[in-house]
Amino acid sequence: MLSATQPLTSVETVGSGHLPVVMADAKGTFHLVYGQDSTIYYATTNNPSSTFTKPVAVAILPNLVAGAKRGPQVVVAGQYVVITAVDRMGDIYAYSLDRLKGKWSSAVRVNDRPAVAKEGFQAIAGTSEGVVHSVWLDLRGNNHNKIVGSTSHDGGRSWSPNQIIYQSPDGSVCECCKVSIAAQGNDVYIQFRNWLGGSRDLYLAHSTDGGLTYPSPQKLGLGTWKLNGCPMDGGAVVLSSIGQPVTAWRRENTLYTCIPGHAESSIGTGKNITVAAGNKGAVYAWDEENAVWVKPVNGPTVAMGKGQMPSLAVTGQTALCAWEVNGQILVATVKLNSQ
Repeated sequence: MLSATQPLTSVETVGSGHLPVVMADAKGTFHLVYGQDSTIYYATTNNPSSTFTKPVAVAILPNLVAGAKRGPQVVVAGQYVVITAVDRMGDIYAYSLDRLKGKWSSAVRVNDRPAVAKEGFQAIAGTSEGVVHSVWLDLRGNNHNKIVGSTSHDGGRSWSPNQIIYQSPDGSVCECCKVSIAAQGNDVYIQFRNWLGGSRDLYLAHSTDGGLTYPSPQKLGLGTWKLNGCPMDGGAVVLSSIGQPVTAWRRENTLYTCIPGHAESSIGTGKNITVAAGNKGAVYAWDEENAVWVKPVNGPTVAMGKGQMPSLAVTGQTALCAWEVNGQILVATVKLNSQ
């Protein structure tokens, strides 16, 4: 096991639930979402050293899916906070908070064909202009999973006709790995695990026109993973302070990071890796042997405690990690080096 070499704040229990996702907006506010039974909960904090607000029940989505990285997602896009969640029928719904009015919208279905997101893996990204991009695994047409997306230009209250972004010539992309998405201006990046030639490797699709078109995706890293099965581990992609995509993902038991077009670098061993972008570089989180770990790119690895399925966000010199253990949502912060 790794050992902690850097202190962290005391661990806070936010509430009962599963699959927490946390993100930080441009003003330094952390936004947290998670699921419990059929209820979607949301909480915030303006100060990483203080506790989160009491979680608010945003909506009840019957048969909410919140397991194995399939939980609700959250982004901030201009004046809007947008949450998406999927039910067991395979439909994705968006909920939008107009922060100027302080009121959540009713549910809006994102997928324009019913019951096509049955695997439950979906992700969203927002821009400062109020645009929200959504992506998911989709079974439409031939009952094979493909990468499909949609865009909202009004903070998640309406969505464009769905677009098939990629379908594997071998039939299906990897059917049980989460997709990830990051966006800034007209640049949209989508990371997914492909299933091509018997390999389950990570690929990155890049749109330069706000999600209207996507050229052929690019394989990440130089190695490959021949696997007759799904690892259920899709990694993550974020954008650095200069807009450079930074990817994190797993191959066999090793965790890697790479910039598209370059060789991969090993981070360690484990699973369920995620990444957040800070001013001084990327910060990674993952779980291994029922423990959660955080590692800044230029710093030591920090033991957060028992648990799994971490999510990570950074503002200033603080990284905030959220994870679950025994049906409880926990959060704690790590101070980052200023160098």
